[in-house]
Amino acid sequence: MRQPFTVIAGGVTAAAGRTGDAAAPVTWRVDLRTASAVGAGEISAWRALLVRAGVADPIHADPDYLLPAAEHQAGGRELVFALAWADGSGHERLEAVVPLALPHSLWGRGRIVVWQPFGTAVAPTIASGHEAAVREALVARLGEARPRFALDLVTEPTSRTTAPRLRAVAPRGGIPTHSLVGVRPVHAPSATTIERISDPQRVPEAVEAFLALDAEVSAAPILGDPSAVAMVRRVTRLFAQRRQVTVALTRRAGAVVAASVTLGNGAQAVLWHHAAREPVVPRVERSA
Repeated sequence: MRQPFTVIAGGVTAAAGRTGDAAAPVTWRVDLRTASAVGAGEISAWRALLVRAGVADPIHADPDYLLPAAEHQAGGRELVFALAWADGSGHERLEAVVPLALPHSLWGRGRIVVWQPFGTAVAPTIASGHEAAVREALVARLGEARPRFALDLVTEPTSRTTAPRLRAVAPRGGIPTHSLVGVRPVHAPSATTIERISDPQRVPEAVEAFLALDAEVSAAPILGDPSAVAMVRRVTRLFAQRRQVTVALTRRAGAVVAASVTLGNGAQAVLWHHAAREPVVPRVERSA
C-alpha cells in the first residue's frame, strides 16, 4: 500500500534529532549532490547504509546503478541526491539517501518529487527510526535552496522488490545450475555452449557481444538509444569492478545465439537484459 506524504514548505526548521537519546541530541546536515558530484567517501557511506537499512532491492538502490541512471535517464529534469547525515556524539553517519527531481524554474509549479529510474520501484533509502527527522531536515534544506516549493515523498512497501522488465533471479533448490547438462535434440546441428563471464577485463567485450545480438533480434534495440547504451556500458563496467555482474553468452557453431546481463550475485541477483535468436538447449557451460 502506497503511503503518500506531502509537505508544503514555510518556516519549517530541521529537527534537532528524534532518536530517543535526550543526553545526546542529534544534529542533521543534508547535502544536495548531482550524480557527478557524489564522491568516493559518500559512495562508501551509501553502501554501508544499504546494509544497515536492509534494503529489499540493493541492486537498483546501489550507487553504481542509481548514479549512472541519473546521468543517462534524467530526461531533461534536474536531479539531485539528498544525503542526510546525523551527528549525535561527534561522529557523523549517513542515515538517508533520497533521489529527487527538482521542478523546472518556469513550469515545474515548485513541486519536488522522489525520482526513480525508468522500470524500477526503488524507494529512498532511510535508516529505520529516522524517517521523521530525515523529512524535517530535508524540508529545511530544500527550503534554503528553493524557498517556494512542495515536497512529495512516497514510501514504498519493503516487500516490493521487482519491477516491470526486471525480474529477480533467485536460486532454486536441487541441483546447482552449473552442474546441469542439457539434452541435445537428435536433429540439432551442433552443440550449444554457455559461457558466463564475470572477469572485469572481459566483461566489456562480452557486453558488446550482447549489444550486437540485441541489435539484430530486438524490435527496439538498445544501440538505437545513445543514452541507454551509454548506461549499459557504464553500469556493467562499474559492477564488474566489484565482480557484481555476469554476462552469459550462449553459442551454437561459434555464433552467439543468446545473451544476458545479470547484476549482483546469489539470491539478490537481477536479470537486467536478455536477447535471443531462438530457444536454445544448454549443452556445456564455461565460466570466466
